[in-house]
Amino acid sequence: MRLREISNSAPGANLVTALELIRMRYKDQNQAPKISTKSLINMVVNTDRTFDYNALVQANENDPAVQNLIKTFNKDYVELRSEDDESSDDTTTNTPAGDPSQNPIDTVDSMAKRAGKRRDSSIF
Repeated sequence: MRLREISNSAPGANLVTALELIRMRYKDQNQAPKISTKSLINMVVNTDRTFDYNALVQANENDPAVQNLIKTFNKDYVELRSEDDESSDDTTTNTPAGDPSQNPIDTVDSMAKRAGKRRDSSIF
């Protein structure tokens, strides 16, 4: 299989790869990842000759992976979400809603004990 065949198999993958590359360049900097739209299109055109601004708009509307990477964009520039933006969006906790001071390990332990009791009672 040739590289062209691989790159044509997943059209949105080329854009996602380019966006991840740009985001990684800004990893250690204190500014938001940002690139001109023309530069991004030129990066993707190297692997997908049919890519243009309309394809970028369509990918942003239809591809969740692209939506998770792009914060805002217009014809002039594309601003990406930084890795810090992603971690602040995922605010999940492992504590039960009723008691925030309870240790999650204790919760799982008590759940397992209850399940074991139910299983033992159903056997007899």
